Amino acid sequence: MTQTETACLRPSTTQDVADIIMDAAAAGHTLAVTGNGTRRGFGNPVAASRELTLGGFDQVAFYDPEDLVIRAGVGLTLDELESMLAQKGQYLPFEPPRYTGLYGTDGQRSTLGGAVATALSGPRRILSGAVRDFVLGVEGVNGQGDVFKAGGRTMKNVTGYDLSKLVTGACGTLAALTTVTIKVLPAPRAELTLVLPASMLEEDRALFEKIRALPLGVGGLARRVAADGRCEVVIRVEGTVPGVAGNRQVLEALLPTPPRVVEQEESQALWRDIRELSCLAPKADELVWRVNLPATAMPAFVDEARKAGCINRFFVDWAGGIVFSTMRGVQPEVDALRYRKMAEKIGARAMILRAPDAIRSQFGAFPPVAAGVAALEQRTRAAFDPAGIFNPGRMTVQA
Repeated sequence: MTQTETACLRPSTTQDVADIIMDAAAAGHTLAVTGNGTRRGFGNPVAASRELTLGGFDQVAFYDPEDLVIRAGVGLTLDELESMLAQKGQYLPFEPPRYTGLYGTDGQRSTLGGAVATALSGPRRILSGAVRDFVLGVEGVNGQGDVFKAGGRTMKNVTGYDLSKLVTGACGTLAALTTVTIKVLPAPRAELTLVLPASMLEEDRALFEKIRALPLGVGGLARRVAADGRCEVVIRVEGTVPGVAGNRQVLEALLPTPPRVVEQEESQALWRDIRELSCLAPKADELVWRVNLPATAMPAFVDEARKAGCINRFFVDWAGGIVFSTMRGVQPEVDALRYRKMAEKIGARAMILRAPDAIRSQFGAFPPVAAGVAALEQRTRAAFDPAGIFNPGRMTVQA
């Protein structure tokens, strides 16, 4: 059944979700679990007989600004959530990207559930942590139609499995989540970005390492291509007004050349472009890759991949710990395999963020894992979804 022919199911309560899943299990149907469908191109293609759309779960159950916690339906859009938090001077520390520019969808419809399901974090990851660090609790339904709740309103040390963390990043393959409880933080009072010309990759990596060794409230370290084609190093400093001013002075004394200073709204726009990969400017026929790797290995990896013709354009984020790149569409089947092998050789993980369905089906959007890890993943999925109802193929290549 094609995507346009797939029956779309739109439940309004958690019990509705449970009933749909039990019916699907009894009838032998599979379910493509979606929110507003803005990230259909993420992960491997899904072939399901029904679509379970959870975008209608968009209500806020509670928001306690004093306790820095909010519980909301998975269909609440990130724009609505961030606007609500901003009114109280708070924000989502993990800075979730939408990536809707990659997939040709509407970023204003990206949801909280999508952010949790994909566990994608933005440039601030190096300072604040990842999505998984801020998920306090979830409510949802497993593949047998059982409603479950996990976690709560506070972070605690507990014995046993932390199901909230387990389902974060599972791309809807373990459960159909309906609500999520998130820890938020006070937003920084001030923000500025220092911009300077890029040097050789190894020199920029060494500068990143030197900056990260100091307690300077740096919430972004990247090497990007600017709109005029020049390579730049960009350093985001956040915090209180006097704290940012003091840290700026320390950083300027460290930098090899006097930087250009970008403040507040302009700084926010710059980092939004980095978060959404706009500075990568991928062409329609190019594959888009994300490679997580040891920062010390980044310069040699990029140089080797460029010489091999596997990288067309690229930029570096997370202080050298992640490389986003484009690949020419001339012979993607050959280059994709070579690029992934280069990454595996240095212990890196190369994920295909965007590619035609055939490429993602052939190679898998996610990098392969060791046999022991694969076996553990299979046992975990079997415990949550024994019939394989949820998002079949999303995280594994189908035979």
